[in-house]
Amino acid sequence: MRATTRRLLKVLNIKHLYPPQQEALRKKVEYGESLLLATPTASGKTLVGLIGIVNRLNDEGGKAVYMAPLRSIAYEKAAFFEKLEALGFSTRIEVGNYAQGPRSADILVTTYERLDSILRNDPGFLREVSAIVVDEVHYVNDEKRGPILEALIARILHSNTSPQLIALSATVSNADELGEWLHAHVIKSAWRPVPLREGVYKEGRILYRDGELIEIPVVSPTPYINLVAFYAPRNAQMLIFSQSRRRVVSLAEKTAKAASDVLYYDEQVARETAKEVMKSEGPSSLKEKLAKLILRGVAFHHAGLSNRQRMLVEEAFREGGIAVIHATPTLAAGVNLPARVVILEEYRRFESGIRKPLTVYEYKQVAGRAGRPGYDEVGEAIIVAGRSDDPEALVNYYMASEPEPVTSKLSNLKSLRHVLLGVIDSGIANKRGEIKDYFRKTLYALQGDLNKIEIIIDKSINDLLKWGLIVEAEILESTPLGSMISKKYLDPLNVPRIREVLSKSGKLADTQLLYLVAYSPDMVRLPVTRKEEDYIMDRALDEFPEIVDLIEWFGPAELETIKILLLLSDWINEEKEDVIASRYSVGPGDVNAVVETAEWIASSLADVLPLLGVSYEESQRMRVLARRIKYGVREELLPLIVIPGIGRVRARILYNHGYKTLHDLAAADPARIARIPGIGPGTVKSIVEFFGGTYEGGGGEGLEAYM
Repeated sequence: MRATTRRLLKVLNIKHLYPPQQEALRKKVEYGESLLLATPTASGKTLVGLIGIVNRLNDEGGKAVYMAPLRSIAYEKAAFFEKLEALGFSTRIEVGNYAQGPRSADILVTTYERLDSILRNDPGFLREVSAIVVDEVHYVNDEKRGPILEALIARILHSNTSPQLIALSATVSNADELGEWLHAHVIKSAWRPVPLREGVYKEGRILYRDGELIEIPVVSPTPYINLVAFYAPRNAQMLIFSQSRRRVVSLAEKTAKAASDVLYYDEQVARETAKEVMKSEGPSSLKEKLAKLILRGVAFHHAGLSNRQRMLVEEAFREGGIAVIHATPTLAAGVNLPARVVILEEYRRFESGIRKPLTVYEYKQVAGRAGRPGYDEVGEAIIVAGRSDDPEALVNYYMASEPEPVTSKLSNLKSLRHVLLGVIDSGIANKRGEIKDYFRKTLYALQGDLNKIEIIIDKSINDLLKWGLIVEAEILESTPLGSMISKKYLDPLNVPRIREVLSKSGKLADTQLLYLVAYSPDMVRLPVTRKEEDYIMDRALDEFPEIVDLIEWFGPAELETIKILLLLSDWINEEKEDVIASRYSVGPGDVNAVVETAEWIASSLADVLPLLGVSYEESQRMRVLARRIKYGVREELLPLIVIPGIGRVRARILYNHGYKTLHDLAAADPARIARIPGIGPGTVKSIVEFFGGTYEGGGGEGLEAYM
């Protein structure tokens, strides 16, 4: 073991290495060898990545990159990596529009998409990188993120910089094939720090994978409640997974009602967490529901919660203030949150109108959360069987089987156009032959039919040519429009969609600009229920008839676009969040996702529109719209909203009391402002400090007296 590794272990207070970590040392991860580590959750994969990073930085200098599929994982890793400052290594995190840490930092923690965007805007950055850790590399198998990740790795393999590549994965059946693609040594292991016991529950019995059959008391007609009642007296924290948000919330309420008296949890932590939940953003009804459940040792966790609310639930669970979390499977793919017992309450989900069973891989991801290192001697993962299910068949299928192989998803035309434009604009490959050579570095080339992908490449190039994003003479080059689309990380399909709207509407008023944002292929989608369809159409006809004229057919996709349009319209016209949540059946996490995505699209389109012949005035209106979306305000509040701590509600209060400009506030008496209902001393302090002054209370003079 090298001295640098010893120093790292000392800083992290690690006394012993796990078997997969010891194997990584034998494979010379300390000496720059590339590695694929395919081992279960909590087997120490992150440490292997750090061992590679610190040794590579110590030997070669440069920078290291740690990339993950989800922001939640990136935030968690960046916080953990701050410990490396003791070794002299600084960390920066970049996800979405958020960045923290020095640009010169030694280690960049980011997401796949953000790193792709960074390389499109600064192709030379890769030359500075000496080590790259790819967390959750099995996401190559994901329909959405897979093509981005695969193209990123192909770019790394295609480059002549040869950084050390450390890929981390859950156990996969074709690890050797992935290792061949990555040119990496492979470590496969089923070792876990806490042994996993798997079983299937049905009608008062648990059939375990090893064949043991035990009976448990039946205290409820609801199967999972019997499991909660069985494990709770053993002081076992539980994660219970269901496939829909509505079911997750409903079952959390049922658990609190039926079993809270047998749950072990720290009531003080629960009370403090409930108070913090009530202070968080979002609809009051949702906060009250979650807080009341937490007080009884139960919580729900899904993407509709805000980041703050999810974090509070996770932290309370770690501190013992919550005994049971009901969650959607997104939790299993997110932050590190192990539990003594994991219960898969339903193993089928609705997809394309039918109930489909989860894949073996998806089950393994959920089951991998069972067992808390340092706390549990064993972790248990239990599937709840349906009435017609054979427990033995479920054991054989989910527990005794290998997960499905990871396969390339790069043949998707939409994804391939996006990737190709980045390849051409970055100068990675500028001839059709070079492009095909580049794609020979992909997993698809190893697994699939090269002739097929060459056909799709040619189709993608022809689309980019037709839309005016690239030109072809001796070489393929991006046009100014194509370069802008690539650098803004927009889907090339935005261009024909914008042209379609321009051809039908001519001048772009604010309504049409907002529609372009909602209509963008990059916009997140919110499903439209049958109950909502009439409401959405009626409002669109009443308030946006000019938009209805743009749409030839009102299918599911068009209704989803109008739903986003209406939500954004309500948001920028200062509708209350509780009203928005109720009106569109969404949570604060959904609103945040829509708003953040819409702001990015609007600010990007403000730079794209002039290249499509749109007037300067209209493109500037799009820029103003981006700011309104960011803050959720009408245009007149934009001057006030720049003051830290002045959100959309307080800005409106100040405006309605006559403080309409920054000059009005600079000349105001702080004591007078503090007396406005809804504006307290803390807000006044923020205002005074914004103008460079200090405020300790008092008043009677203009703000200038405090500067």
